[in-house]
Amino acid sequence: MSRSNIPATRSAASRGRRHTAARAVRIVIDADDHPAWTAAALDAHSPENGRVTLHPSPGSSAPPALAQDILCALGKRLPPRGMDAPRHRASWADMVGPAWTAAASWINAYRTGHLIVLRAHTLTPARWEQLDTLRARTGIHLTLIWHRKPDTRLTEHAARLSTGYQKTDGFDAARDRLREKGPAHPGTRPHTTDGPDTHTRGSGHELIEQVQQIGHPLHAGLLAAQLLSHTDEAEQLAAVRLADLAPDATALALPRLPYRPTSTRHWHSVPTWAQPLLIAARAWHYLNGHHHPSRHLFQHTNLHHHNQLTDILTASGITPAINILTGDPAWPTPATPPR
Repeated sequence: MSRSNIPATRSAASRGRRHTAARAVRIVIDADDHPAWTAAALDAHSPENGRVTLHPSPGSSAPPALAQDILCALGKRLPPRGMDAPRHRASWADMVGPAWTAAASWINAYRTGHLIVLRAHTLTPARWEQLDTLRARTGIHLTLIWHRKPDTRLTEHAARLSTGYQKTDGFDAARDRLREKGPAHPGTRPHTTDGPDTHTRGSGHELIEQVQQIGHPLHAGLLAAQLLSHTDEAEQLAAVRLADLAPDATALALPRLPYRPTSTRHWHSVPTWAQPLLIAARAWHYLNGHHHPSRHLFQHTNLHHHNQLTDILTASGITPAINILTGDPAWPTPATPPR
C-alpha cells in the first residue's frame, strides 16, 4: 500500500498542539525476543500520561488493520465489520483513509505523545510507512520494537521511514526510552467523566462512557454536542461551524431556536469529558485540509455516516438529532431509514 492511500495533510490538527522538529524514529532491538522487553513495553502503556503501547493483531492483512488496532488501544469501539455490505452501509473503519484519519484525530485530541509498537518485525514495509505518516501528521514520538536480530529486512523496512532512525539494543536504556512521554503534554485523560452535571441532561457515567468509546470523531463530537446543548434539532447542530468551537473546546455556540440561517448564537459550556470529543471532530476537518472557520463541524456527518450514527444513537436510547436521508447522491444506493 502506498503512502498516497492516506490523506497527506501534515500540520497540527488541533489548536494549541505544537509539533517539535521531526525526531528520528527509535528502533528497539530485542534480538532474543525476551518476554521482559514485551512486559516493559506493555507496562509503559499509560494513555493518561501520553503513552500508548500497540500490540498489532496477528495475521490481519486488511489494509486499515493497524489503524483499527490504534483506535482500540485508545479505547474506541469500532462498527461491526461489513466488507460484503453495500457501499452505503460500509463501515468507515474498513476504509484506509478514514481509519487512519480517525486515529490521528484522537491522538491529537488526547495529546498522545509517544506510540510504542510491539512485534514491528512482523509488519510489512507498507505498515511502517503508515506509522511514519501518522508520526508526521501528529508529531508523536514513534518507537518500534524489533524482536529479532537485525538483518536485511530491518534495513529494508527502515528505508521506508521519512526521517532517520536510532537503534537501541540495551534493555535498561530501552526501558528508559519506553517511559518517555513524547513532545505533547497530555490533556484530558481518555474516558474520564465529570459525572452527571448541569451541562448534560441526565447523562450518567454509563452513557458518557458509551459516547467516549465511539470511534469516529464526527460521530462522537455530534453526540457530545447534542447532549451538552439539550437539543434534538438536526438543523441546529448541522449549522455549527469550526468557529463556533472555542480554541480550547471549553465552549460551543449553537444557533438559537427556532433555527434560521440568521439566528444569533448561544454559547454552551462544554464539560471536561466532552472537550476531547469536540477537539477530535475539529481535528478530523483539519487533517482533511478543511481549516476555514465557516466550515460546518457536523453537517457532513449527516451525508456520509448517517446509517452507522443512527444505529449508535438508537442503541444508546437517544433520539437521533439527524436528518434521515433517502436519496444521498454520495452513495449509489439510497439509504434505508432505521426502523
